[in-house]
Amino acid sequence: MFLDAVGIILKKYHSSLYKVMILDKVRGKIECVTNASSFSVGTLMTYNIRTMGTTYFISNNTLLYTPLSLAQTDILFFHHILELIYYFTPTGNYTQDLFDLLAFLYSAEQKTITQQFKKIFLLKLLTCMGSSPENDTSCTDIITHLSTIDIKFINEMEINTADEKKLDRWLWCCVWQHPYVNEFKTVHFLAHIST
Repeated sequence: MFLDAVGIILKKYHSSLYKVMILDKVRGKIECVTNASSFSVGTLMTYNIRTMGTTYFISNNTLLYTPLSLAQTDILFFHHILELIYYFTPTGNYTQDLFDLLAFLYSAEQKTITQQFKKIFLLKLLTCMGSSPENDTSCTDIITHLSTIDIKFINEMEINTADEKKLDRWLWCCVWQHPYVNEFKTVHFLAHIST
């Protein structure tokens, strides 16, 4: 048993009140059984975790943070991020950068988040999960540059309209190539923020 693990709820299942998908800081994306189903999607929490066979069980859940202002100001953006992590990250896959990227968003939620911030954040999120469009013409110098910028500075970035359109195209290509894109509930967010 591991005490005081930390994770973010990515998905709650309608078929079971006790099954959740979590982005665990150490284990990556894992499906868990819990006795506390009161926390909402996006909640950052600590818990004790144990395994029995291939099943994870979590208990003693403690709420650390719920990004309420982010959910209130742009719930579609917030749910789009959680959905992308759910679909683009294989179960058991772990990358410290992914958890840190989401933690950064939670810490930045009190600041004004611009449309360009959202787009660059999505670029960094998708590249962090190892995703890029199969169409090589979508990857341009601006995409390479934006993907290498330190996350702390993306709110200070300003890109021109032509480069922003290239970023829009890259995001669309990346998301639309996913085999389960038809199951996405928030894909229209990309249309909402397109230049």
